[in-house]
Amino acid sequence: MTAPLLHARSAPRPVHLDRLLAIGGLTILLLLLAWHLLDLAGYVREALSYRYQLDYGEGIVWQQMRDIMAGRGYAPLQTYPAIVYHYPPVYHVASGLLAWATGMDELFAGRTVSILSTVATAWMVGALADRMMPATEDRRVRIICALLAGLFFLSCFPVRMWAPLMRVDMIAGAFGLAGILLGLRAPSRPAAIYGAGLMFVLAMYAKQISFAAPAAVFAVLLWTHPRLAIRGVVFSAIISLLALGLLEWQTQGGFLRHVVSYNVNRFDPRLLLDIFVPQLLMHGALVILGCLGCVAGWRALRAAAGASGLRRAIAGQPNLMALAMMLLFFAIKAIMMLGMMKSGSGYNYMIEWLSAVAIFAALAIRPCVEHALAKPTGTMAQPSIVLTLLAFAALPVQLFAMYMGLPDHRVLPALASERAPIERMIAASSRPVIADDMTFLLRAGRPVQWESAITAELGAKKVYDQPAFAALVRARCFGFFVNEGRPDETLFKQRYNPQVAAAIVQAYPREQRIGKYYLHWPVRPADGAACRSVH
Repeated sequence: MTAPLLHARSAPRPVHLDRLLAIGGLTILLLLLAWHLLDLAGYVREALSYRYQLDYGEGIVWQQMRDIMAGRGYAPLQTYPAIVYHYPPVYHVASGLLAWATGMDELFAGRTVSILSTVATAWMVGALADRMMPATEDRRVRIICALLAGLFFLSCFPVRMWAPLMRVDMIAGAFGLAGILLGLRAPSRPAAIYGAGLMFVLAMYAKQISFAAPAAVFAVLLWTHPRLAIRGVVFSAIISLLALGLLEWQTQGGFLRHVVSYNVNRFDPRLLLDIFVPQLLMHGALVILGCLGCVAGWRALRAAAGASGLRRAIAGQPNLMALAMMLLFFAIKAIMMLGMMKSGSGYNYMIEWLSAVAIFAALAIRPCVEHALAKPTGTMAQPSIVLTLLAFAALPVQLFAMYMGLPDHRVLPALASERAPIERMIAASSRPVIADDMTFLLRAGRPVQWESAITAELGAKKVYDQPAFAALVRARCFGFFVNEGRPDETLFKQRYNPQVAAAIVQAYPREQRIGKYYLHWPVRPADGAACRSVH
């Protein structure tokens, strides 16, 4: 893959000094990435023993898993209980089966599925980087670039924070990349197209918006191998429709109602600035390298077209096909990040895009790796000073600064001890409890029966009856509330609509603080007549 943008120096410097600098820069970069990896391993170890939520969504996903495994998932929405099943069931079933087969704690089983998915994704990021280099590339260069791609991915802040969570994102991304790898094998091994199709279906039935990977693969194959692509599309469609029919039949129409009709969020363009821009700045050097890698990849495609045309060149060279698919994947995921402009979104929306960024960033600094190993391909000049500074100065500074800003996972055992009394209070309550950390309820042996964030969204859309729930609150039908933040703070207002918030303040005026949590208690007993349906 040639790229004049990355190799534009006319006056060569002494080769031995250039190589020393390249070797030193590459060594420092690898050491910093290893430092990040060790810290991630420590975080994962602590996460697999921490009993409560690491993220708001873990408790509700855990409850969804229990309901789905028990055949109660996607039930009709009521005033109370009110549980929305935001996603299809692949992740929940995988976590439930692991817990059942091993006897593992259910929360830790869900986290284990995400951790294994993250490791698999990092490996596939490296494998794709390897596939995108020409067959003539030196083996050591290929190995180092693939290693860099995988480590770049694991060093990204959203990946690091999401890797051990009981959330659907990591397994969906892993299935998507597995589908791309199998799609790349399909031209030489046509049966692989069915494996690719199955991976894409699993990805979309883990997270319903996981269509970037199948779109990239089938779009390229429709251009280069149309019959093969049609077989893959038809197979995927059949499997998807069969799964949809089965789920709709089992849930009496509830599946689509939950993952489509109930899965609504308010539009808030400020979130793009609040989430995307800070992450973009945090990963600035890596993103710039990724974009340079995309430019170099596009130029490589154009240069390979020649007299035979681009279509024939892509069809005949596996690395060019991988380039084409990943460039399209990168573009689709970049556009999809506009989905951050809805309430409830987070930097997890960037994870799949960052997997592509990591791949192209590793390819962008390939000339630096070649120079450090004294293994030029014969078509590449020495790396430019701009590329060298980005790879061996700006990127290490970014990695160091990001590491210094990471949360300290060593505090988790102390936090568990601090929060254990809340679990005991919930277990002792004679009435149901509403908690923002829903793992408290499950640890206390109680089911999650109401989630604040999604009912606030549905209430704003007039899909959920907020006044009816507010009436239950005013009747003091719940033992107490466990909230992150006070009623006058932003987080509280995001999770509780004004009428519900006002009811909490009125009926639960006594406040107790434990760590970051505020417990709101009633001062009078429940209205027995009004609370007959709450138990």
